[in-house]
Amino acid sequence: MKQHLIATLALILFSATADAAGPAKVELSFIDQMEGLVADCRITGTSTHDEAFLVGRKNGRSGPKYEKALQLASSATQACVDKNKPIGRDYYKGEILKRPELKPALANYYGSWLGYMGWLSYPHDGLEESVEKTAYESALNHLIAEIEAS
Repeated sequence: MKQHLIATLALILFSATADAAGPAKVELSFIDQMEGLVADCRITGTSTHDEAFLVGRKNGRSGPKYEKALQLASSATQACVDKNKPIGRDYYKGEILKRPELKPALANYYGSWLGYMGWLSYPHDGLEESVEKTAYESALNHLIAEIEAS
């Protein structure tokens, strides 16, 4: 899964570079678009968690600097999720219009995506696992299998 995430990020960065370089465009798949939204919030949550952790290590976990760092981390991750959920909903609706035969698998995937995005709305260590992440990855694998079978 980490390799898929890295490949997705690389594709997104390549796409942005290609846009700046000229008119050639790369069209991302539905899964790539949704994974990009997850990656955005996962990176935000991990980096802000790490920043707060370092402030706590340097200044103590009971001081005002640590409390402020936690507040900034929570605000940043919640803002990322709030920004990306409507975008993901639009991608989901568009994909159902394009591929109505996949509606059950898409609905299962989208539901688990929403759960994972909810979990990502609070900063976490990048290595932390969760039930939401596991359910999301399972639904993603199921969706990929359904797409490949169609």
